[in-house]
Amino acid sequence: MRFLLFPLLFLLGGCSFLVFGEASERPEDAVIRGINYVSVTVNDLDQATKLYGNTVKLKMVDEREMDQIPGSASLLGRENFIAKSRLMRSNNAQLRFVQFENADASRETYPKVEVYGPGIAHVAFQVNKETKAYSRFLKAGAKPVNGTPNMTTLNPENPVEYAYARDANRTMYEFEHVDISKLDRAEPPKYDYRIRHVALATPDFDRIVKFYSILLEQEEPRRLGRFINLQGENFDSVSGLPNTKLKMAFFQVRNMELEIAQYTSHPTTLPKKPRPLDAPGFAMIVFDVEDLAAAREKLITAGGSIVSEALPMDGGQMLIARDVDGNLLGFQKVDSSSVFSSQNFDGDGTS
Repeated sequence: MRFLLFPLLFLLGGCSFLVFGEASERPEDAVIRGINYVSVTVNDLDQATKLYGNTVKLKMVDEREMDQIPGSASLLGRENFIAKSRLMRSNNAQLRFVQFENADASRETYPKVEVYGPGIAHVAFQVNKETKAYSRFLKAGAKPVNGTPNMTTLNPENPVEYAYARDANRTMYEFEHVDISKLDRAEPPKYDYRIRHVALATPDFDRIVKFYSILLEQEEPRRLGRFINLQGENFDSVSGLPNTKLKMAFFQVRNMELEIAQYTSHPTTLPKKPRPLDAPGFAMIVFDVEDLAAAREKLITAGGSIVSEALPMDGGQMLIARDVDGNLLGFQKVDSSSVFSSQNFDGDGTS
C-alpha cells in the first residue's frame, strides 16, 4: 500500500486536482527491471556522505575510484578524468554520489536546474514525520526553495507535508513528511525512510510521457492534472513559484517511481547543449536490465539516442543513452547479487 493516495477529483484549500483513469500494469518480464541508482555529481564527497547519512539515513555500501565512464569524452569534453564515487542506500533505492577531482572550474557555476526544469529536477525522500528529516536538512545548511522553513499540506485528506530545498551544490531534493499515526493502515510502514521518486521536469509533457511509456512498457502511467492542471496557493508554497500550474505522470519502476512534470505556468525550453556530467547536480538515471540488446531496442523505438554502446563498468556492462529531452540514462547489466542491482530491494518500493 502506498503512503499517499489521491482521490479522483476534489477542490480543497485553494488547490485543484484531477486524476483521470487507472495506471496500467507493467509486464512482469519488462526489459527494465528497476532503477539501480541515480547518479549525483557533488563538489565534496565527504560532505555529501555526512549530510545524507545524517538527515535521511543513507548508508554507504560501495566506494571506488571510477577509471572509466562509457562515452566520457562526449560527456565531459575530455578523455582523462579522476573521479571517486560512493553508493549510498536507502531501504528501497540508492544514490551514487560522484566527485570529479579535476573538474573544470566553470562546471561549479553551471546553472542549477529550476523547479520547472528542464532536466532531472529532484529526488524525493519520503519519511516518517517524527524523524524531522527536513528540519535537520535545513539545519545542516540546505536552503528552502520557497524561502521559509515551513512545509505544506496539499490535501487535508492525506497526512503528508511537502517541501523542496537545495544542498550546498544547489541540487534540489523534495521531502515528504508522513504522519504515520493518521494513515488508514492495519500496520505502519515497515521503514521510516525511503527514496520515493526521481523527477524529470519537461517542456513537452506528452512527448516524454510517450517515450517512457514505450521504454518502461507501461501504456498508461498514473496521472495528475491531466485536464485541469494542479494549481493553487498550496502548490505555490511548495514550488516557490507564483501562480503555479502543472501536470504530472508517475511510472512505478519496481523499487522507486519516475515522476514527470510540466509546469505549464512557467514555460521552458531545452538547452542547446546537454548538461555536463561533471556539473554539480543530478547526472544520470541508471536502469537495471538483463538484456542490453533488448533495452537498446526499446530505447531506439521510443525515440532515444545512444551516447555509448555497452562497455565494462562496475563488474558488469553499461550502455549510456539520452531520452527525448536529452536526459542522461544508463542501462546496466550486473548480477542480481551485485551491490548496484535494484534486485537487492524487496517489493516495489511502496511499503
